[in-house]
Amino acid sequence: MTRHLLLISLACAASGVAPSLHAQQARFALAPASEVSVTKDVQYGRADTLVLRMDVYRPAGAASTLPTLIFFNRALGPSRSGEFYSAWARAAASRGLVAILPDLRGGNEAADFQQLITHLTTNAAAAGVDRDAIAVYAGSGNVYAAFPIVEDPKMTAVKAAVMYYGSARVTQYRLDLPVLLVRAGLDRPDVNRDIVAMASAAVTQNAPLTLLNHASGYHGFEMANNDDATRDVMEQTIAWVKRVTARTYLSAVQAGVVEATAAGQVLSGNFGQAAATYATLVASRPDDARLRLSYGEALLGAQQFATACAEFEKLKGKGLGPRDLGLPAARACMQKGDPDAAIAWLKTIPTRFLPPSVQTEAVFAPLKEREDFKALFPSR
Repeated sequence: MTRHLLLISLACAASGVAPSLHAQQARFALAPASEVSVTKDVQYGRADTLVLRMDVYRPAGAASTLPTLIFFNRALGPSRSGEFYSAWARAAASRGLVAILPDLRGGNEAADFQQLITHLTTNAAAAGVDRDAIAVYAGSGNVYAAFPIVEDPKMTAVKAAVMYYGSARVTQYRLDLPVLLVRAGLDRPDVNRDIVAMASAAVTQNAPLTLLNHASGYHGFEMANNDDATRDVMEQTIAWVKRVTARTYLSAVQAGVVEATAAGQVLSGNFGQAAATYATLVASRPDDARLRLSYGEALLGAQQFATACAEFEKLKGKGLGPRDLGLPAARACMQKGDPDAAIAWLKTIPTRFLPPSVQTEAVFAPLKEREDFKALFPSR
């Protein structure tokens, strides 16, 4: 079954409209914005005796290489350019992208996709492709295959990924790969729960993920919802691809990868790894107070209390927020075995910023009967 027929079937089931009537009404939501040139059946690789081909959509008259969006769809021959994907490719190309519809064999999609990437990066100029601005779109069941492929740390030629209303098993996210995860709010609950779980895991690792929720969208909303909300989501998608594949954007992401990794290690509870990563960063930027604060917090999480307490001491008078510094410093010194230092740090926090929950925090339990500790929490 071709992709566009699957989408029509899903939309019919959701709306209760008879399939024949709904099939007549279904229409791709986003029309081309300008003329597009299409080059069909360009060979990009081989699989035994099978020639792997692609269709290339470009803005008419484009003279330079452009950001490129590959539509990851496990299909061969005419099926790769059915109504749904050819409409997507025209919409994207008419707005300044090169759109690629490639042959991809189900079960062999990873090998085929690698051949495609090799071909595009090797022959970028001839194809009008900016080899440093390649993004991938996958939707629905194709996400399950595509997302792990593009999240492979070796797949550095892919600079951005768009995943529509689908989920996949990804355990480690690339911190150099901007991802747009698009959720159809009227999709099946299990599908959306999986998407939320996937987004949560990516954010916990501090991956550069953008979640776009189409609250009134059905699964396959590009054809199931012909309305302005859907068109806006699709326009945002194309604009996002162009923005995040810009060299300045990607350079900023790449420059922050090591520090982003350390922050993700903290959020994931890998404090020992985080402390080691931060130690390397601090050695290169010893005067960065915010970085040293994060390093101290990682040391605290790794239960290196004495080292953390000493690290926080170096940050006095460095312009950090009194609570941001005072609370972790007090916790570190308390667990180091220096309650007086802990009290001193708590005193640096103005009363209005000192959380009442500190009174019941287990780490400060030995201080509960001290008058100087009680004095920190006057009755309000």
